[in-house]
Amino acid sequence: MEKLDKHNQKQIDEKTLVKKSKEGDRAAFEQLVRQYSKYVYTTAFFMLRDSHDAEDISQEVFVKVYLSVSGFRGLSSFKTWLRKLTVNTCIDKIRLKSKIKNKKVSLDKITEDYEVVFEKHAKNLEKDYFTSQTVKDVLEIIVDLDENYRIPLILRDLQDYSYREIAKLTGKPIGTVKTNIHRARNMIKDRMKKADKKQ
Repeated sequence: MEKLDKHNQKQIDEKTLVKKSKEGDRAAFEQLVRQYSKYVYTTAFFMLRDSHDAEDISQEVFVKVYLSVSGFRGLSSFKTWLRKLTVNTCIDKIRLKSKIKNKKVSLDKITEDYEVVFEKHAKNLEKDYFTSQTVKDVLEIIVDLDENYRIPLILRDLQDYSYREIAKLTGKPIGTVKTNIHRARNMIKDRMKKADKKQ
């Protein structure tokens, strides 16, 4: 019950902060930024695999929010709107860079509570290969995947985008998106099995 009350309180606070931000209240807007900066940064980090790019994206996203919050109609939650802005900004960055260089990325670059961006991972992934002990292991595999597999997997399994939405965002045919997500899931399972055998 207490958890439910906290969730409701957060929703009320968020709506109040958004309302005040729309009215030009700078303090309310700064509070919104504090509340969601970690979410935006972590989403960007996993998509772009670069801490500097993630910081740039965070700044760019909140500038966009500041400039367009007055037009936010509240048809979805603020977080859903923010997620869409973040993902779209990341996709634009990826297109500009053409291809993110393959490199080894450490999750140590972000805070330990990186799960903030993957609140629904249990629903989508746990039945396949997640346990509470392996969250970090799986995320380390995901962040190491090639862009063609990493981006659609993150959007589908960790951000709840539909296949159609992912196809539109990435400019890939829906069949390719489904195939790449399926392959990405298998890659994760295979790497987890190999890791288990080594232990």
